[in-house]
Amino acid sequence: MSVSDTGRRRRWTDDEKIRIVEESRRDGVTLAEVARRHEISRSMLYDWRYRHKLGLLGVPAPFMRLVPMDGGPRPDVVPPLPAPQPHVMIIDLGERYRVTIPADFDMEAAARLLNGLVVSR
Repeated sequence: MSVSDTGRRRRWTDDEKIRIVEESRRDGVTLAEVARRHEISRSMLYDWRYRHKLGLLGVPAPFMRLVPMDGGPRPDVVPPLPAPQPHVMIIDLGERYRVTIPADFDMEAAARLLNGLVVSR
């Protein structure tokens, strides 16, 4: 039974991805062969190879390092967090027009609206 027949996705560990990427770089082997052997798409293998090249496979998730600065707020006085802003899509239509669409807006309606716009100069 092939993986596509089961209707579920397989999970690959970073070690497995690295092993498959290294296999795909061997002399005399094509990406198509390796992808077929492991029942993955060529595009997925290309993605893994790219991420491996950038050093993004097999490394722990990065973390943000915070460095205190002189003259900053005292540790016992924490400013309140700003209210979260809804995500929006901003579309600039020339120099005089800008359309702002909230994240929770019906995107099909937005597409109809935008397709109906005629921007004149």
